[in-house]
Amino acid sequence: MADASAKKIHKTRPNAGVGSYIIADGVTLYEGQLVQLESGYLNHWDETGDFLGILVGGDDRAGNGVIIGETSDTPPPEGRVNESGVVLMHVAVAGTATQAKVGDLVFCADSDVANLTLTDTTNPPVGRLVRFRSVSDCDVQLFTPAEYSAGIADATWNS
Repeated sequence: MADASAKKIHKTRPNAGVGSYIIADGVTLYEGQLVQLESGYLNHWDETGDFLGILVGGDDRAGNGVIIGETSDTPPPEGRVNESGVVLMHVAVAGTATQAKVGDLVFCADSDVANLTLTDTTNPPVGRLVRFRSVSDCDVQLFTPAEYSAGIADATWNS
């Protein structure tokens, strides 16, 4: 490899904080759920793919309000994901949430935000606790895809 030896202006775009991804074939997604990139396609978060964020919308291919993947469509339906590190407000967090746990990692074994927990599920976290009001009223800041990737860069989450 050699260093660059000539000027090259690249086409760029700003990071808007919302990404759009092709939905895995036959997968139904719901706004407000946690999602991941799995084999290049958008799918429910289940700790096996790369965490992206929270689904904020998607293509309704049948006009019935359902966001479902169909990879044979041209173009295939896409889901839109808030991957900005958004703070989910007023959510319940299991695992004995207290004021002393603010700053701790938050986990979720599936795509349902109702299952957020401070209990390590032996898999990567999705964010961190940023405000405690009560166990049923907390704020959780989700990781951006870059923060998630950096946290698992050496195959273990660095807490």
